[in-house]
Amino acid sequence: MEPIATAVAAVAAASNAIAFIKARINDVQSVADISSQIGTLFDCQKKLNEERNKQAGVGDIKFQSSIDAVLEAKKLQEQMQEIKTLINLRFGPDTWNEIVSHHNQKLREQKEAQKRARQEARRRAKEIEETIKTTILVAGIIAIAVALFIFLFATVAQSSAEEIVL
Repeated sequence: MEPIATAVAAVAAASNAIAFIKARINDVQSVADISSQIGTLFDCQKKLNEERNKQAGVGDIKFQSSIDAVLEAKKLQEQMQEIKTLINLRFGPDTWNEIVSHHNQKLREQKEAQKRARQEARRRAKEIEETIKTTILVAGIIAIAVALFIFLFATVAQSSAEEIVL
């Protein structure tokens, strides 16, 4: 997807989530009832940041698109602040901080799990490599031993044949 289209889609999803939260904040019984919308907000914020960072690395960016990305990020930040206030007023003063802390903890756990999976994959690949090397080494030694026995038997057979002929 084109970066601008991705950013627009992220902003649209965030706007829908914000509208849902604003409309339902007084009706919900717990934060869990709006957790999927909060998750959507975090995902949209992450996507906008990724797109902005991706554009920062590109040499031929358009000035207007970079301005739009910054403005959209600021707009989303303002709306997130408004949602933070609404949630804190409805569920208690530190609720938003707990949500953000929990979200960050889950992200850290996910990154650690991915890191462990990569390390495990590297370990298995190295183990397979070592097994292949050992197998080739053993096969080579066996081949050399068989070749020596064949040479030995051929030499003995040839020397026996020479004695009979003489």
